[in-house]
Amino acid sequence: MITSRKYSLKQGFTLLEVLISMVVIAFLSIAFIRIFSTTLDATRRINDRNQLLYEAQIAEKVMAARIKLAWYVYPNGSRILINNGQTTFNALAGSNTWTVGSDPIIAMILPPKIPGRVSQCSTSNPEYCFRFFAYYAFPRSHYLTSIAASSAEALFPDPPNDSTWVLMEFRANLTNYHIGCPTIPPPNNDAVYAGKKARLLAEYVQPESTSPSYTIFTVHSDGTIDLALRMLKHTSKRSYHAPLASQPALTFSAAPRNIGVGCSHP
Repeated sequence: MITSRKYSLKQGFTLLEVLISMVVIAFLSIAFIRIFSTTLDATRRINDRNQLLYEAQIAEKVMAARIKLAWYVYPNGSRILINNGQTTFNALAGSNTWTVGSDPIIAMILPPKIPGRVSQCSTSNPEYCFRFFAYYAFPRSHYLTSIAASSAEALFPDPPNDSTWVLMEFRANLTNYHIGCPTIPPPNNDAVYAGKKARLLAEYVQPESTSPSYTIFTVHSDGTIDLALRMLKHTSKRSYHAPLASQPALTFSAAPRNIGVGCSHP
């Protein structure tokens, strides 16, 4: 019996061995959790940056499509007062007026959806009217104060990103509005623009003055427009740049194809 009991004890684990095993398992678990967390964090960073890039690409494609259709592009130096609305306010300059070439704005006129019947342009026949489009940027914080929190267009408050920009699109059918040839008067709070709001095109746009600096819109004398976008989003842990700060901005160049086409109105 004694021999059998000793043999049984030798086949088991001592308390020290159990403790050592527990320590080894604990260290392996910690190492696994760290590797998993690091991998998960890296994946999240890549996904967030890719999402920002995707939004920038969509915004540039939308703007480029409008530019290519443009009948007229407002040149540098044009002063534009769209209306007195909050979503058209130049919050960067504290003014209702935007200046092409100085402020982050481009503006253009597109031909009617159905050409050749401009004389029939009216509020009931907007498809025969020339169309005004403008794209511009201002701080995200201004957008939050411009749109009611109960609106479907409202954004969630995000204080770390109040200083980042949003990119806006304003459009209006120029009903009963005479367009001279070849001189096009810029918007000056005309009735045709009254009561209309701009729409959000993209958020988390990097301000032009931050590092690395860049220019969103560059208007050339022939109406060609260079677009450049950088995206920036701040979180509690880090800031996301898309493209990376070490990389050039996401750029696109678009030339209007309908400059002055059908200038004599029927």
